[in-house]
Amino acid sequence: MKTHFAPFTDLEDIEQAPCGTWLGEASELSGDWAEVDCLLCKKRRERIIAAAADEERFIVEQMGDMAAFMRAADSAPQENIRTPQL
Repeated sequence: MKTHFAPFTDLEDIEQAPCGTWLGEASELSGDWAEVDCLLCKKRRERIIAAAADEERFIVEQMGDMAAFMRAADSAPQENIRTPQL
């Protein structure tokens, strides 16, 4: 079977390679282009790299938004909440 490029580290639930090929049990994945022998991955290399970079930028942006939200929540005045007496 062919070795496909995989730009991500979580490979557990991946069913399809970035080139569009459905993966079988004998399919291999690698983050190293030197090990990739799938001709479709090699042909689409620039598009695969660009898509992975876009995904990484989106994740970093989302993490930044979450951090800003957490900082705002920490600096907001806190309501004094008492536990009801039973």
